[in-house]
Amino acid sequence: MTVMNSRSTSALRAPRVFQIGGMYTISYHDGRSADWGVLALRGARIALEEINESGFLGPDRIEMKPENIVDYHCWPEGAERIAEELLKRDILALTGVDCSEPAVRISEVAAKFKKPAVSYGANAAVLSSPEEFPYFVRVVTPSATYERYLVDTAAHFGLGPIVLFHTTEAWGIGAREVILSAAESAGLAIAAVHGYPRDTPVEDVERLLAEAEALGIQDIFIAMPTPDTVTVFRAVARRGLNRPGVSIFASEMVSADESAEAVSGALGYFAPITKLRPSSKLESFRARLEKKLARSVDPDAKAFNYAVLSYDHILAVGHALKCAGEAGEEEIGGEVLMRYLRRVDFEGASGRVNVSPGTNDRALTAVEIMNCHGFKEDGKTVDFAPVGSVDPLTGRLTLDESRILWPGGTATPPRAR
Repeated sequence: MTVMNSRSTSALRAPRVFQIGGMYTISYHDGRSADWGVLALRGARIALEEINESGFLGPDRIEMKPENIVDYHCWPEGAERIAEELLKRDILALTGVDCSEPAVRISEVAAKFKKPAVSYGANAAVLSSPEEFPYFVRVVTPSATYERYLVDTAAHFGLGPIVLFHTTEAWGIGAREVILSAAESAGLAIAAVHGYPRDTPVEDVERLLAEAEALGIQDIFIAMPTPDTVTVFRAVARRGLNRPGVSIFASEMVSADESAEAVSGALGYFAPITKLRPSSKLESFRARLEKKLARSVDPDAKAFNYAVLSYDHILAVGHALKCAGEAGEEEIGGEVLMRYLRRVDFEGASGRVNVSPGTNDRALTAVEIMNCHGFKEDGKTVDFAPVGSVDPLTGRLTLDESRILWPGGTATPPRAR
């Protein structure tokens, strides 16, 4: 990151150290590693190092002590208690906050303490409201944009009717509403909708897929957190549904180290993600991340995308603190920081970071449509290819059909069946 030294706001006062906390998903509650959360925490730490080493805040610093970082497993139960324990400490804000249903609960606690919850990954539609969540802000694309463009992709190929699977927590319910509304606008028929709790067994999902098969439905939409998305892919594989003529769309990209069973069900599916435009800032961050990891990273992987967003959400905190200092704010608490977080406007590694007025959302973020090509040549790492993008100004979806692989490993779209 290239930054200019901040003007000293007061040569007379002692340097300030701003303490922040972190709630990151390093592993899921079932013990499986979350590669995207691991890299996100790396990205956050890189941002902190760069802010402090560059003198971006003048004599001031930001710290996130190890004891103030909690792996909360992307799990709703207990999220409020963890957030409250952290916010009772001498910290200015919570960062990470990467999963939507927990983010709803965490943000309610943050409002109680009047300290910001800053997210790089929670994109539930309900979290857009500053009236409901006055101490929440995010740098990730809202769900309302993500799922809408999945529907546009399906409509482009004349698919449908579809069966929609969603979880019944805040994120899944919000995504369901976005998909149903977008489908109605696009003339995409909905044949069946199945909502169920997180951690529903794969056998139950298989039964629901069997019902869809019996109705002749071959176009599947999945709107739920990553572990539950993986369960649907396992069910698809077990029923032999990943075959020519089928289409699958999901709100989440699976991790690079996903199991062979899940990937055999996921082959050829589409997922949205924040589009990262080439820039010197992005390349600089990638180089520093790879140096920290002592290995190369896949720029098309979910983990790298979240690492970039996490880096930028810490930069957002830094820019808010800088603006507050330059405005002469001597006492910067949670209320002051939240006010300036809503005013940030800077070029991050993921592009321009600013908040759309009247929302908690980042404004005008491009979306990329990713397509799962199975495993890479090593037979162990999931391969995703960018096959489309959406212009954030016009909302126009552009697809490169020559790069698309469909379920069953065919290049022929289902409309040709």
